[in-house]
Amino acid sequence: MLEARCAFCETNLADTGQVCNDRPLAVGRCPACGLVQVSDKSHAVPAHYAADGYFPEDIGDVLLREAPWNEKRVRLIRRHLQDAATRKALDYGCGPGGFLRLAGSLFSNLTGFDLSPRMCRLHTDEGRACVCRLEDVPEGIDTLLLFHVLEHMPEPWKNLEALLAFFPKVSRVVVEVPNTGELLNSRLDCPAYRQNHHSADHLYYFTQTTLARVLERAGLFPVLATQHQRYTLANNLGWLAEGKGGGQHRHPQFNDAALNEAYERVLVENGLADSLFVVAACKVTA
Repeated sequence: MLEARCAFCETNLADTGQVCNDRPLAVGRCPACGLVQVSDKSHAVPAHYAADGYFPEDIGDVLLREAPWNEKRVRLIRRHLQDAATRKALDYGCGPGGFLRLAGSLFSNLTGFDLSPRMCRLHTDEGRACVCRLEDVPEGIDTLLLFHVLEHMPEPWKNLEALLAFFPKVSRVVVEVPNTGELLNSRLDCPAYRQNHHSADHLYYFTQTTLARVLERAGLFPVLATQHQRYTLANNLGWLAEGKGGGQHRHPQFNDAALNEAYERVLVENGLADSLFVVAACKVTA
């Protein structure tokens, strides 16, 4: 029996029967607010994410894999944050910096922030603005970007509140998180993927509804809520046929760009894509 309370609303969690793939942590779902979460979050401390070994020694493969995702983020921001060119943005939790490398001209100013001193040194050595202390962020930040960050925070609503208090000029917050309602996890019988879906680093598993509740608790409301698909049709077929990722390498005949665009469109239209993308406004400034 799962003995843990929802960190968001203090209701006793219901056991989903799932566990993390890298640590014996049960995954529960709150019957009151619906938020899916791991049963214990005490391991997610800043030192864990700041450690040199948190990111691979060679980040080249990470940058290559995530390049199409960052291109989609740039397109989504251009489409849905049309005054981006006048904004001063902070890429909070920038990591290896695929977005930083690509989106420098998208904003009037773009700065990265990461807890990892190693990542910050990498960016500054290559000429990109990046800091690992909020006190060192340039003044005037009016836009926060958090790509796959909220799910790592023990209490993301409190972290967002603190960031908004620290950067009082912020009027827009762009958030992307994995969608626990994605096709492979919610509609298809794929036990291998469902097991892979849950990891100790991901403390929360959001739907569009539960993400909106967390943002609202922090004083934000979505002005745009959509989705996009990071992983390709071939990758998803690999999970279904062989129970493992990397299908895009084993089944390259399905890597056609038009085919994947159509696949993504259908997933987004049905709320089944693997990533939630939200542009939120501050209630006090909207």
